[in-house]
Amino acid sequence: MKFFNLFRKELKEMLSAQTILVMIVSVVALVFAGRAMNEAVSEGTAGMMDITIYDADNTDFTQAVLKSLEDTLSAEEYDGKVIKVEFESDDYAAELKRLDIKSAVIIPKGFTQQVEEGKTADVEFVQKMTSLASMSNISTGSDNAVYFLSSAVKSTIYADKVMAGTMTTEEVALLENPITLKESTVVANKTEDIASSIVLSLCSAQTMIVPIIMFVLIMFSSQMILNAIATEKVDKTLETLLSAPVSRLSVISAKMLAAGVVAALQAAVYMFGMQEMMSGLTEGAENADSYQAALSNLGLTMSAGQYALVGIQMFLSILIALSISLILGALAKDAKSAQTLIMPITLSAMIPYLLSMMLDLKTMSPVLRYIVYAIPFTHTFMASENAMFRNTTLYWGGVIYQVIFLAVCMTFALRIFMSDKIFTISIGGKKTAKTEKKKSLFGR
Repeated sequence: MKFFNLFRKELKEMLSAQTILVMIVSVVALVFAGRAMNEAVSEGTAGMMDITIYDADNTDFTQAVLKSLEDTLSAEEYDGKVIKVEFESDDYAAELKRLDIKSAVIIPKGFTQQVEEGKTADVEFVQKMTSLASMSNISTGSDNAVYFLSSAVKSTIYADKVMAGTMTTEEVALLENPITLKESTVVANKTEDIASSIVLSLCSAQTMIVPIIMFVLIMFSSQMILNAIATEKVDKTLETLLSAPVSRLSVISAKMLAAGVVAALQAAVYMFGMQEMMSGLTEGAENADSYQAALSNLGLTMSAGQYALVGIQMFLSILIALSISLILGALAKDAKSAQTLIMPITLSAMIPYLLSMMLDLKTMSPVLRYIVYAIPFTHTFMASENAMFRNTTLYWGGVIYQVIFLAVCMTFALRIFMSDKIFTISIGGKKTAKTEKKKSLFGR
């Protein structure tokens, strides 16, 4: 019986209303993140087998190749189609924008002549990049285009030669590799002869390191000040401090400034380290000079000014996390509840952290997109990408929103600290005499 009473008491303390509320919020947040990812995957895979082609050669042979390609893609197992377009110039960036497409296979002039001469024919693949998220390029890869176009070329050559009754050894060897792919990547209004997969791999470390650093800084700074406020409140240290001949505004300002200075120092150090790391990665890669030149021409290398812009949003996010931690720390009734109260900040940082690395948030449905944008940390996780892709409107809009959010949070924190609510407010409610008696009986 005593064991049961002890068990019931411990369970009641651990499974408090606060804990249940945090669990419900966590489940809702994770379900939302799952729905957002599911939507992105569904949109990315829709039309994945469609191939957009511009036939600049426009001969009977290329028409036969496209007909064979259409027949293959229309099969039930592929459920794709060939989308024929016409380019009006060699400015691929302008043409993709005019046609409102993300990628295209280009059959250049002289394609048929190369095949007839027994040479490997050249094919171009141009792709527009608007994000460095891993799932943003799921439907625009060149692998499908090359595979199916090669099959169509093989089928057409084979059919022509069989009908003519001629098939040399050289032509049989040619069928093993009938086309050579030349890839180009478009970013904004610039085009470079480099595969988008290479661009993605070279920039992936940069796009991953900022979210990782941001997540660590938010969690470290939030937990530091939340635990400090909660501990000082429980130990009555905060009560003594606020009753001293020092204004409460000075107390909270000192705490925020100290935490802000530490956070700013950490952000600056990590930004410098990240810049040096990226320089080391690109310098050590094969064809490093050509790759670096291509990335620079595409505008995908960050200058010192752009790193500073990312640092500004990192600093704002950390200040927001600190201000929220001040409020949550004041709501904590003991050290145990303080550990639970860190969960809202964790989820608010984790959801945009995961989504920004995998999805292009700009392409999400309006409802989901603005819900994610409402999380202030989202804009910092997007900061490096916005800086590289020159999304200035989205960047400065995020900065303005973060400043407003910070002002609101600081107003609430000041109202709590400037009143006596700091000593009485808590999510768990006030301690009753009965509760205190029970705790004294158990030596707690």
